[in-house]
Amino acid sequence: MKIERIFAESLFVFKYGEMNEYDRLMDLWTDANFLQVYAKRNNVPDVYGFIEEILACAEEIQDFLNQIDKENDLFDLYFQPLQLSEYGKELAFQKGKVQKNRLRLYAIKIDANCFVITGGAIKMSHWMKDHPDTNTELKKLKKARTYLNQNGVFDEDSFFELLSENI
Repeated sequence: MKIERIFAESLFVFKYGEMNEYDRLMDLWTDANFLQVYAKRNNVPDVYGFIEEILACAEEIQDFLNQIDKENDLFDLYFQPLQLSEYGKELAFQKGKVQKNRLRLYAIKIDANCFVITGGAIKMSHWMKDHPDTNTELKKLKKARTYLNQNGVFDEDSFFELLSENI
């Protein structure tokens, strides 16, 4: 696992293979062929409406994150605890979402306004455990938190120390 910076000093992303998760997801979420296959695999009744919706959602997320970065706002405007039990928790699970947007980026909150994205998914069910894609993302969140814990990360300073060791 590798961690890369993607926005300013506050937003990072895991890289599991050739691409980091943010770039990989944005490539998928803006690929009409992928979205068509995904819609059919998930029995979406209006495939072309679904494709248009997801393309618009991906653009909205990119614009929102760019705006936060440009205006030096806090990424807390985008990320929120995945569930109530994550409030105030060290290395808390977070979901990034824009209102009425079906796309989710999942992240670990390192400290105030410092997040590392672990992955993301198209929201197809209410509960993460009820869809294979979001269930996979939940497992990635757990694996990422374990990795950070095993490497002594508990706040922003220890996180940046880990990053400097892995350059």
